[in-house]
Amino acid sequence: MVRLRPLKRFVLLVDDPPETMENGVVVRLPESGWRTHMDYPVAMVGVDERADFGAGDRVVLRHPNAGRSLMWDGVPHRLVRMDDIIGVVE
Repeated sequence: MVRLRPLKRFVLLVDDPPETMENGVVVRLPESGWRTHMDYPVAMVGVDERADFGAGDRVVLRHPNAGRSLMWDGVPHRLVRMDDIIGVVE
């Protein structure tokens, strides 16, 4: 399995799946693409990056759609700049 490691000044977050199951019903992301929350779990911090958080922590973004969405090994991720992270959930 190949690992994806973000470059300096970037963080890889685990994104919301495009659809989920709730009570046996498929629920999709709204057509507008807007999220209803702004906190995401960290998958990996960029190369040689010094941050107050690491893999497994939850961070809060400055905008619900910050960064770029991508699929890696069938799992949705989001690649965001360090500047887009405004806090860590404790």
